[in-house]
Amino acid sequence: MKRTLTLLLIVLLVFGMGTFVNPSLAEPTPSPELSPTPAGTSGSSSVVYQYKSVGEAVVRIQIRMRDLGFFMYKPTGSFQSMTVDSAIEFQKKQTDSNGNPIYTDGAIGPQSLAILFSNRANRADITVDIPFGSTQSQLSVIGELVSWVNIKSQLVVGSVYTIVDCYTGTEFNMIFTGGENHAEMECVTAEGSGIYKELFGGEFNYSKRPVCIKLGSRLIAASLQGEPHGTDTVSNNACEGHSCLYFEGSSSHVGSLPDVEHASQVYKAAGK
Repeated sequence: MKRTLTLLLIVLLVFGMGTFVNPSLAEPTPSPELSPTPAGTSGSSSVVYQYKSVGEAVVRIQIRMRDLGFFMYKPTGSFQSMTVDSAIEFQKKQTDSNGNPIYTDGAIGPQSLAILFSNRANRADITVDIPFGSTQSQLSVIGELVSWVNIKSQLVVGSVYTIVDCYTGTEFNMIFTGGENHAEMECVTAEGSGIYKELFGGEFNYSKRPVCIKLGSRLIAASLQGEPHGTDTVSNNACEGHSCLYFEGSSSHVGSLPDVEHASQVYKAAGK
């Protein structure tokens, strides 16, 4: 009996050692923060978008970096070398909440992502130098804060609306050409395009400006982008493409992503 127990213990030790692994020699488990991003994932605090990541979220990152002046290419949804270079330039300009430089590696992780889509993100130097036109501490015009859901049903495609600049009170006309998540507008005439351009410092750029749109006797708070782009339906107006006009609750056509800069300008146009 004693011999049998001894043999049993030997067998258990032999087979047990076959499954034992020294923790110091084990294969390291990749950290969630450094794992490649699966296409279509977003919203996780551990997600990292890096070289060869693809998907809708990458498009959002490229569009946002373009707005800030770091990505000067067409958004493709593919995180390749040009996006890496742009991300590095973006990171070089940013600081954390304590004013310290953030990690510069060309990958958009939780820290970079939080700054990128915040209203404290620093723009590229070339964008900072663009003259955005007349501004002042007190607005000349203030409008009502009305949600896009309510405004959308009141706008008629092909109709002309008056846009009023909140800083200067300058007015010009634009045509509503459509839009699901925000309004797409085009200047009616070349003269109107000249006024529009002048409001943004004499050149088209991706900055945003508080404006109001006239709906009957009402002034509705909005935010106008200074860069015409995409579909163009109005000819002979010295302006190629349409301009985005955001209202309270408007979002991007890409993934329905809110735009913090547009939101800030909308609230400013409402005097808030």
